[in-house]
Amino acid sequence: MTLDTEFYRQVVYALGIGVLVGLERAVDQELREGQAERALDGGAPAPSDPTGDIDYLGVRTFGILSLTGFGAALAGAQIPFLAPVLLLAASLLVLLMYHKTSEKHGTGITTEVAALACLGLGALCSLAPEAAGVLGLLLTVLLAMKRFTRQTVRKMRRVELTDTLKFLVAVLIVLPLLPNRALDPWEALNPYKVGLLVVLISGLSFVGYFLTRILGAQRGLGLTGILGGLTSSTAVTAAMAAQARQNPQLSAVCAFSTVAANATMFLRVLVVVALLDQALALRLAWSLGGMALVAAVAALVLWLRASRESRHLKETGQIKLKNPFSVGPALKFAAFFVGILVVAKLAKQYLGDSGLYLAAAASGLADVDAITLSITEGVGARSLALDVGAIGITIAVVSNSLVKTGIALYSGGLRFGRTIGLCLGLATGAGLALAFLL
Repeated sequence: MTLDTEFYRQVVYALGIGVLVGLERAVDQELREGQAERALDGGAPAPSDPTGDIDYLGVRTFGILSLTGFGAALAGAQIPFLAPVLLLAASLLVLLMYHKTSEKHGTGITTEVAALACLGLGALCSLAPEAAGVLGLLLTVLLAMKRFTRQTVRKMRRVELTDTLKFLVAVLIVLPLLPNRALDPWEALNPYKVGLLVVLISGLSFVGYFLTRILGAQRGLGLTGILGGLTSSTAVTAAMAAQARQNPQLSAVCAFSTVAANATMFLRVLVVVALLDQALALRLAWSLGGMALVAAVAALVLWLRASRESRHLKETGQIKLKNPFSVGPALKFAAFFVGILVVAKLAKQYLGDSGLYLAAAASGLADVDAITLSITEGVGARSLALDVGAIGITIAVVSNSLVKTGIALYSGGLRFGRTIGLCLGLATGAGLALAFLL
């Protein structure tokens, strides 16, 4: 067998995986020893975990096990059935170690299972070292999350577990089964795209729920809105509107999350255009930049208002979160959105491309990105004037903001919808004025 660069790379991966997992186990052992010593000093009974007088699998042992797996895989390539025998022998040794310590101290099996995983990952390094490296890193992360998982399990309610399973079923089973094609004469109703939107809205609600549990209402929902705006500000609007209706005491922070998501969307559209046509992006910087600035100021005002309400809620303990996965509001929004899609398709069909501004307004009812890309392509091909393209994209964004105001009113109620309408109205009004005047 010739030793080449690839061989040494595989060895480095195998040894690195063992050392990484071994370091995590060694640190965990040191923490447990410290806890045991503190418990003994305080006169309390020591925990059942092993203390410093017990041998445990550490950095060197895990490194050796990973290299053993790697060597077994190499030997198995030359001598059939040798790899399974070597791996079985090493596995039995690990299990004997567990049997010895568990009889005396009743320890868990996590370290031994991690050792067996290192054996397998070491063997995998001979075939796919990158994949083994990723799996080794994930294994280390899972081991290091011990304290976090324990705290999470203690705090978790049964409804949160069942709703998590429902969400996974919707994402992994139901969504892939939906047909990805239009089923209506106007080519507006695509079950897969509608289902994806429902999952996205429910997913944002799901993430917002747990972030709220972990970080608090203001920071949790605020972070959900800012990050959600990078993918779909419409979905954020629908999710926050449903949350505001279910928990009126969170109306201010939900409004902040919605406006922040739309401010992010304005900047996102500008960045997309800049990647395709810098001249058009410079022209749009006034209108979309103005929208983003006004929306950011409005979001700041809402954040300050939410801060005051959050302090009051903490004092009174009025925040009562409901189920994390609620598909009902998302389905209601999906029905509303399908109606908007049909209107947009019909408008585009009858308007055609002759009236760019009207077509942009119609397309913006359903989606900003599609008309943005279309106009940018036309400007790049010199079939559209720069100013006309900039105004067209601005109109599409304004139209989309009007739809989100309608969503806020429909799903979140009059108070929430009025707040969102005022903020987005000021932002889009400023953007339109800048687009036409400059």
